[in-house]
Amino acid sequence: MLIKEVRSVALVALAALLAACASSRVLDEWPETVPEQNWFIQAYQADEANQQRQTDVEYLTWVVRFYEGWELMATGWNDITPALMVDMEGEQRRELAARSEQLGKMISAEWAKDNDVRSIDTSMLSLWGSVMLAVEEPHAKLAAVALIDQDVDALLRGELSADEVNDQRYMQRLDLPADF
Repeated sequence: MLIKEVRSVALVALAALLAACASSRVLDEWPETVPEQNWFIQAYQADEANQQRQTDVEYLTWVVRFYEGWELMATGWNDITPALMVDMEGEQRRELAARSEQLGKMISAEWAKDNDVRSIDTSMLSLWGSVMLAVEEPHAKLAAVALIDQDVDALLRGELSADEVNDQRYMQRLDLPADF
């Protein structure tokens, strides 16, 4: 019996050590495909309520997952943005790229927080990704990103409730089909 207990404790300690090593890489080896780490560190430091529930390493790990995807959500922001840019050229492409970069930072900075603190949840990410990929015309893509940007701002200011962020909202405002 004692051997089983020692093995269990050793396995738990090893798992914790491996998780700590993997997580600390987020700080040391920040992916080039994710906006500047310092921007997210400042966002983390600005939210005392989240700091009480989540470490900076946990927060930054979720930021990276937002951009790169992970086992439970294979499509990240870095996958959606190029798909959104298809058929975009010139000034419209530059405008969409800039808006997408800023929107990604705003969404990820909030979504990466602890579930009990954040205003943006995973179902919103899924909805917004579907909306952005459903629009085809360049002007419609810009309109979709602008509406999502407005909604993110309103959510963060407490002027829009999570319940209002739904399929119907985007179908009506962007003239999307019911099966988008």
